[in-house]
Amino acid sequence: MELIVGKSPVIERLKELVNQVVDTDLNVLICGESGVGKDLVAQTLHYKSKRGKGRLVKVNCAALPGELLESELFGYERGAFTGAVDAKKGKFELASGGTIFLDEIGDMSIALQAKLLQVLQDGAFSRVGGVKDVSVDVWVISATNHDLELDVQNGNFREDLFYRLNIIKIIVPPLRDRKEDLPILITHFLEKHGRLLGKKNVSIPEELLDIFKRYHWPGNVRELENYIRRFMVIGEAAPIITEISQRMARSSESFVEPGSWQPDDALIDSVIAGCRTEVKEKFPPLKEISKKYLAKIEKIVIEEALKRAWGNRREAAELLQISYKALSYKIKNCGVEMPSDIESGAPSHISLSDKKR
Repeated sequence: MELIVGKSPVIERLKELVNQVVDTDLNVLICGESGVGKDLVAQTLHYKSKRGKGRLVKVNCAALPGELLESELFGYERGAFTGAVDAKKGKFELASGGTIFLDEIGDMSIALQAKLLQVLQDGAFSRVGGVKDVSVDVWVISATNHDLELDVQNGNFREDLFYRLNIIKIIVPPLRDRKEDLPILITHFLEKHGRLLGKKNVSIPEELLDIFKRYHWPGNVRELENYIRRFMVIGEAAPIITEISQRMARSSESFVEPGSWQPDDALIDSVIAGCRTEVKEKFPPLKEISKKYLAKIEKIVIEEALKRAWGNRREAAELLQISYKALSYKIKNCGVEMPSDIESGAPSHISLSDKKR
């Protein structure tokens, strides 16, 4: 069964890349927003590869604190800690001959990253409390919704580990960039949950399909599946249409098409007035004053974009038509203030990674 559903150009390119990678055994890093289906890409890679008859072992690196995650990944020897009455194999040993999928790799602690690096380099490790090396043969696939390059710059992720994991990079596009796949995805989820719920030949009302096409899908494919499942259970489209309409109404103040925003004249006037005052007091080099006041105007525009995106940096970067990495750099170096809405109950579509930054 095809796990990656869709026929849009970006999805066809994704499938093509997967087919090129499956039998290389090179480490793969899958990147994308929450809910885009990174786990399905990992499963496809495994089952299409020569390791497909072996185990696919998934580990959520964000679900456990560092100490527990270490014993989960590498196992432990008897007596290694209180309660360790017997030795236990870790996920790497269980996955030997197959694939290990390290989901949310960006949330792994720095200390544990060092041990993971050792496994990637040597194919061996010692269990917690052990002294004997255990050799394994695993294909390592990782996934994250972090910007790991930015995490490396900020000291939150090891640079050497990043380059070990990032041999092959697969970016899974958000649903808003592949809306032509909506009819195929909807049919897929109707059939999937129709089997589970014992309901056949269910169809989506035209008015619900219309709002699906206009929605921005901050929760991506996972959000779409949840709406389809809810519709099949309650049998009504009206509550879902109302909910999405309210979300769209709230975000209409925070999300506008690039190029349609007009900045507050008072703010721009204050920048111009400051520039004029500085010129009168001490005439500066043109290059110097251009750099200084361009930065001030950029700060104003970036803060406005962040407000309109409810603090979501990825959406703000889209509004500004710059990369996520470039926006994060400017936020850090231009003294940009994040919207207070983040702290006082912002909409649920703001990602956890954005809240942490």
